[in-house]
Amino acid sequence: MIKAILSNRIFKNFSILTGTNIFIQLISILTSIRLTRLLQPEGYGLYNLMMVEIGIFSIVAVYGLRLVIVRYVARNKSHSRYVFDVSNRIRLVTTLIAILCLVTYNLLINEVQFTSYMVFILSMCVFFQSSWDSIESIAFGNEKMAASGYINLLFTTLWVASIFIIPKANFNIEVLFTVFAVIQLLKTITFYLWFNWEIPRLKEPIDVDPGINYSFFIRQSNYYFILAIFSTIQSQIPVLLLNQNSTLEQVGVFNLGYRILSPLSMVLNTALVSLYPSLARLAFENKELFTKNIKILINLLAVIGIAACLCFTLFSEEVVLLMFGKAYLGSVKVILIQCWFTLLFGIFSTIGTVLSSFDRQRQLAVLSIVHGVLAIPVLYIGTKYGAIGLAWAFVISGCINMTYHWVIFSRLLSPYLNMGYSVKLFSLLAITAVFSLFVPFEFGIGVKFLAFVSIAIIAGSYIKKKVETMLKS
Repeated sequence: MIKAILSNRIFKNFSILTGTNIFIQLISILTSIRLTRLLQPEGYGLYNLMMVEIGIFSIVAVYGLRLVIVRYVARNKSHSRYVFDVSNRIRLVTTLIAILCLVTYNLLINEVQFTSYMVFILSMCVFFQSSWDSIESIAFGNEKMAASGYINLLFTTLWVASIFIIPKANFNIEVLFTVFAVIQLLKTITFYLWFNWEIPRLKEPIDVDPGINYSFFIRQSNYYFILAIFSTIQSQIPVLLLNQNSTLEQVGVFNLGYRILSPLSMVLNTALVSLYPSLARLAFENKELFTKNIKILINLLAVIGIAACLCFTLFSEEVVLLMFGKAYLGSVKVILIQCWFTLLFGIFSTIGTVLSSFDRQRQLAVLSIVHGVLAIPVLYIGTKYGAIGLAWAFVISGCINMTYHWVIFSRLLSPYLNMGYSVKLFSLLAITAVFSLFVPFEFGIGVKFLAFVSIAIIAGSYIKKKVETMLKS
């Protein structure tokens, strides 16, 4: 059994990406500790505000091309170089538009005034992010994911080392982002060199359907771009609103939760990335097996998420105090609430992966618009109550939007996903969330540790059993 698991291609991709990303998250936490202590809440809030800008305008730069490319290349690997060339010409235009939008925003709208040099650095980061995504899309379509993990690990280690090498006298936002941009440039160049070596150009031109052209990719990417825009409106724009309606300190407190929770989000994203190429094929070949694997994936997500949330509940104050100091103790409740939204977001991501596997990108885009329209008022109101208000707003809007998402999802997988399963799943989530958020955990460290070990053993045994079942299929 162990030999079969280790030789499984999906498991290899998942294990390499997960292993490298877990290590990346662990050493990145070291970075956060130094950043939070040297920059203090307000400076750390400014740092996160700039990172949010890079993320938002990178959405425009990549224009929803990623999933379209991964899915197409997964089904037509010999077309990899052709798709790379076509998609890069599209990206050149969208990236220039993204940079123009970034500059305009900082000149005319942003209340926090950045220097011209910092706007240039932010623009370069967006360009490097788009370039990296271009290469990674082709690599993942070919199910060659190891290089991405290893290169990310190498340059994240370099970034962390740089944070600790920079003298305190020179420790400021300009120096930090200059170093960050240089590392992103070197990382992208390294990945491109690997790409040219691993996926060389064919000596003979391939026979590609004339319909597979710019219009083909743009037309399908439109839906994913709409999805990305409305996802960004829900996830990143509220941080900008939090800065306007509250303070930079509250931005720092809110984003601290994302840093602590990033390992949990990373495991989920890695699993979906690793599975997506095979799911895109299986969706049309064997719907029953496809649904079986999706149910196992959701069960794993629920167990891992609940276990992680309960474990953080046990040691939340100790973790924040040890890592970030007394100045951030106010973030404990915020982070705990964010834990449960991260689990909800994982279910949304799984639903999105399933719809994408069935080529339902149009429906996915419509759902994202409805989701955004319902969530924005709730999130806006939440920003008026600081970081904890925004955290609760995310959970409330997530619960509201999960209702119709799950109905559409279960109907798509009917008759293999029934009402009984849905009731059991959400009852378990609701009971454990209420227990975690509203029951005080004033126990001694010995009792907490015993509870932690018990949760880990139960969750670990279940995960091992379900993973073996999925790989057997």
